[in-house]
Amino acid sequence: MRFETDTTICAIATGSEGAPRGTIRVTGPDTIALLSEVFESSRDPLSRIRSACVIDARLVVPQLGEIPIALFCWPNDRSYTGQPSAELHMLGAPVVLREVEGLLISRGARLAQPGEFTLRAYLAGRMDLTQCEAVLGLIHAQGERAMRVALEQLAGGLAEPLQRLRRDLIDLLADLEAGLDFVDEDIEFVSKNDVLRRLAQASDHLLRLQQQLAHRSGQDLAPRVVLAGLPNAGKSSLFNALSRAELAIASQQPGTTRDFLRSRLERDGIVFDLVDTAGIDRGVAMDRSDGEDWPSTPDRQAQGVTMAQLQDADLVLYCTPADVVSNDEDDACFAQVVDHAPCDVWRIVTKGDLIDCLPRSSNRVVSAVGGSGIRELLDAMARHIIQSRESLQDVVPMTGQRCRDSIQRAQERIRDAFIAAESESGDEVVAGELRLALDELGQVAGTVVNNDVLDALFSRFCIGK
Repeated sequence: MRFETDTTICAIATGSEGAPRGTIRVTGPDTIALLSEVFESSRDPLSRIRSACVIDARLVVPQLGEIPIALFCWPNDRSYTGQPSAELHMLGAPVVLREVEGLLISRGARLAQPGEFTLRAYLAGRMDLTQCEAVLGLIHAQGERAMRVALEQLAGGLAEPLQRLRRDLIDLLADLEAGLDFVDEDIEFVSKNDVLRRLAQASDHLLRLQQQLAHRSGQDLAPRVVLAGLPNAGKSSLFNALSRAELAIASQQPGTTRDFLRSRLERDGIVFDLVDTAGIDRGVAMDRSDGEDWPSTPDRQAQGVTMAQLQDADLVLYCTPADVVSNDEDDACFAQVVDHAPCDVWRIVTKGDLIDCLPRSSNRVVSAVGGSGIRELLDAMARHIIQSRESLQDVVPMTGQRCRDSIQRAQERIRDAFIAAESESGDEVVAGELRLALDELGQVAGTVVNNDVLDALFSRFCIGK
């Protein structure tokens, strides 16, 4: 992608389908001169404008005749892109928009590349990289919550706290380096206690950012529902019933499932992954907390895979067979799964066709044989995923994926700076760690960025945005 701003670009900014209203955007240093040439009858008013305004104009287009156009002009750098800009609002017929766009190109404008308008806003300092990602999140928002999150981020909900944090760290770095310049003098620009206090505040701020970015909600990652339970608890049969396919081998022999199986489901417009796991051996899986590698036996490896799937789950369905709902071993295993999983755990009573009377607390009962309760469980899963994902989505998904590692590394650098300051290792060591932390935060905001990152972001935009 070309990162240049000295040409004037244009593009249709509205959809490809016909509509009562359509828009073409123009931006670049020669925008007003170009429009003065295209709208000859409005040449004088265009040359005299000094601030944003709207002009009712008419444009003669070959083969289409005269077209009324509302011309929105920004003649200076107080526009979206930070350059002279304009929007041409007209009838939204595709043929009309294409003809007017072609006329602008014939008079010297260049067709914009995907995301080039927002790229120019970024290059002009009108927004940082998190706000550019919010524009893309807004374009692709699938619901009211996703749209609100994108709008909040576009308005600076993430950019402003980042800017404040970077300013605070830059001020602290300046104080430390001023002291280094006068290291032979008896002058203290900043005390040790003040350094520790300011580093602790920065660490707390980064921790909140980490929590905000850690939510895996959003448009790109499918939620994961994991089936868990003791061996022979009916997980594979339930997996097949929910998937409506014979994907898992269901057997009365415990331990039939050794690895995990995954099936992608769709319910009420929600796409999610359903995962079937090996039965849990409590002695192997739950009580292993020494941090050692898993022994290379099939049973041990299967338990390790199950634990890994639980860690990545958005919802766990713990399966308890209907004929063992009061089993002490199963109750203990359920309690430990609740402690282990980072999400909600539902207790599902499987094999509901085996007995006629169930405990009053068994409110989620299914039968893979007869199909009872399957539809209700799918509906409940879809509702839960919608509610949990909406409540957790604090940043647009692209921002969370791109920035999580940089925030983590910045947090580590601040921690190392705190340790160096506390142990009096020297202001030059503290200053060095601060510079590294600022570089990581610059990656998040886009003040330190390479062309590959920009290409990856703006290539996802459509033309005209």
